[in-house]
Amino acid sequence: MTVLRGELTIRQSRALIRTFKQMKDFIIENQYFIGSKELVQIAIQTNKNTNDIAKINDKISTLATKEDLKKAI
Repeated sequence: MTVLRGELTIRQSRALIRTFKQMKDFIIENQYFIGSKELVQIAIQTNKNTNDIAKINDKISTLATKEDLKKAI
């Protein structure tokens, strides 16, 4: 995401950084209360989030490519 320039990319990058920081802080603050079942749920959700982010990146790349083509024409 940081390779691309644009308002959508900047907002997405900032949101992603905030989300990961919140997740990290939550896990650190509650590490003694989190059992193996919860860790599995966190891992599943993290995997889903990673897939969602990949889809967003693909869309952003496609949009960037279209913009590059428009500029070239």
